[in-house]
Amino acid sequence: MNPNVSHSRAEQAEIDASARWPVTVFLVSGLLWLIAGGALQLAANIQLHTPSFLADCAWFTHGRLAPAAQNALVYGWGFNAAFAFGLWLMARLSATTLRHGGWLFVAAKFWNVGVTLGLAGILGGYSTSFELLEMPKHVALLLLGAYALIGVWAVTTFSIRNTENIYASQWYLFGAAFWFPWIYSIAQVMLIRTPVRGVLQPVVNAWYVHNLYALWFLPMALAAIYYLLPKLLGKPISQYYLAPLAFWWFVICSAFAGGARLVGAPVPVWIPTLGTVASFSLLLPLIIFGLNFMGTVSGRFGHVGGSLSLRFVLLAMGGFLVNVILTLLLSLPRSAEIAQFTLLGTLRDWSALYATFTVAIFGAAYFFLPRLTGKEWRSSALIKAHFGATVVGLILLVIGYGAGGWQQGGLLNSASVGFADITAALSGWHMLNTVGLGVLLVGHLAFLINFVWIACPINSQGTANVSIPVPPALALAGKEGHA
Repeated sequence: MNPNVSHSRAEQAEIDASARWPVTVFLVSGLLWLIAGGALQLAANIQLHTPSFLADCAWFTHGRLAPAAQNALVYGWGFNAAFAFGLWLMARLSATTLRHGGWLFVAAKFWNVGVTLGLAGILGGYSTSFELLEMPKHVALLLLGAYALIGVWAVTTFSIRNTENIYASQWYLFGAAFWFPWIYSIAQVMLIRTPVRGVLQPVVNAWYVHNLYALWFLPMALAAIYYLLPKLLGKPISQYYLAPLAFWWFVICSAFAGGARLVGAPVPVWIPTLGTVASFSLLLPLIIFGLNFMGTVSGRFGHVGGSLSLRFVLLAMGGFLVNVILTLLLSLPRSAEIAQFTLLGTLRDWSALYATFTVAIFGAAYFFLPRLTGKEWRSSALIKAHFGATVVGLILLVIGYGAGGWQQGGLLNSASVGFADITAALSGWHMLNTVGLGVLLVGHLAFLINFVWIACPINSQGTANVSIPVPPALALAGKEGHA
């Protein structure tokens, strides 16, 4: 083996060892929330076609169950998974170890205690009326305090980096680390602490919800795609010199696109108009992402069958494309007349959180967990079950939310159709979505079992040690490479 390669491998092993336990704690917390949130989401969806399901218990009525599921998936699974992946990747790309990781355990405990109290508050009937801010207001300070501890580690790791190049993945990670506390603090102050009045409330809420997806979850997914594609294909990112333009254009336009959620709403017309213009301005970064990603994959499709991580990454790229298309569709006034306030809006947010972010994190987890633990994935059958369930679940839910939402919009715009008739007409689509959510939940359980076998010190004793293959050499040396 080349001495330089051997030295680099030893350095990466040291970095992985420093990040192992903080990353494992965040990821196992996230997976438990993913299972719990998936079960709550499944129960909430069953209530849409079987209203009597859990109807006798006030804690599990649909009005409490649905926001509890959404918050469990966003703040429980989404943030824990993003912390785990972001800390590991920032340490890797900064070529430095994760120091004093003990404080991250404290932060993880505070964050998850906060999410638990928040969900208990929602189920107990103490939620606010604002989407994705339903947790009782006393929980916000706990979450912000825990986030500050975690964010300090990400910034510190970046500031003491041992590399001269700053890669595209680091731009998105570093940016997301600052954007979330910014939008969360503003939304908490303007909606919960010192609430603004009247029409400003839905404007601020729409701005927060949009940016939570666009400036937190999507940047995390883009960081994973930018990192994994060159690693798995042994090929630099195609047209990489365009990536900085895509980054800044995507961030600036996304920050102004939230108003598009209010097309047709009783708000000043310039707000949804600005949102529509900003949404369509996202076409430029979308084209650049296409050149970067598809140009890199071009000519290397033979690698797809041999790499599970690459298959998940390609799925995440498809999910990102679906999300952008839906964002554009729902920002057009004529389309919004039909699609607004239907299942298509649910599909737009779900495609950002699950089809893009979650799928990308699964691809990253299959890549970095063997490197962190030194163990092989034990069950290939569970891996196949997880990937198969993800593909089937994605297809079912895209059809169920997409076709069901379009039919729902058409019926809502017909004055001759009663609301009870619309509910009955959508029953079949809700059942299809229930099947899709159930399939995804089975896949999550398969991943959790395999995760325990590879990450738990007791259960992993019978798992074979991993042999990390030498990554394919990059065709060009330069900033397109990784630390």
